[in-house]
Amino acid sequence: MKSKITLFLLVLVLFSSAVPASGGDDFANSIIGREIIKIGLRFLDNPGDFFFNLHSDNEDYSPVPKNKKGSFRFNFFPTFIPFTWANLNVKAKVFDEKNNLPQIDVIGMYGDILSLRLISTETRPEFSDYSMGITAAKSINEKTRLYGGIKYCAVNMYVKFSTPVTSGEFSMSSLDFKMSDTFVFTGISHQPNPDKIVVAQLGYGFKYNKIVSRLMVSHKHLDIGVNIYPEGLFVIHPFIAWHWFF
Repeated sequence: MKSKITLFLLVLVLFSSAVPASGGDDFANSIIGREIIKIGLRFLDNPGDFFFNLHSDNEDYSPVPKNKKGSFRFNFFPTFIPFTWANLNVKAKVFDEKNNLPQIDVIGMYGDILSLRLISTETRPEFSDYSMGITAAKSINEKTRLYGGIKYCAVNMYVKFSTPVTSGEFSMSSLDFKMSDTFVFTGISHQPNPDKIVVAQLGYGFKYNKIVSRLMVSHKHLDIGVNIYPEGLFVIHPFIAWHWFF
């Protein structure tokens, strides 16, 4: 085997290859063992959906605060840790809310899984993920705003394994997918004090009929919350991100 086993690949194959080696038949037949095998098989069946949901964890399409011009955001968990998925979400206000006209923001995100660069194979691993969109926000009182918008998201990946990952009848020799979708979303943001914003958001993707919901508390520089994917591999994704408003 010529390729290096990186942390990234160890996490990927954990659900599909670790169970038989660590627990044998007794563990595989236990409630926890069956659940882990079920998760592993779902990942092998549709790895693209798993990564597409992680991509959504890196995004933030809530509006820029009224007294700011934009923001930078970096998501630590669950993407940079444990997948070394570096990411940057940028928001810029292009139109202030005036009279009956809403605030308009343009938003984009780009990411790169750094550990893929450590894999040595005959075929160089490829990965890219990005999104771009627009958000419109309108105040309903001094502290609360309704918002909505549209965004386009894409995640592409190609990794050829030197040793296939197997689990029962499933065998995976490569990760090769290209997923993209256009989402509409709406939400509400409430700012009880200058350093705290509470956000609730719901989005729908037309191509895959994906539903993505988010609950987030944004502090002065820290975002803490959960994304919920009803049909995803992991239904609930807790996340932690750093942001800087300017």
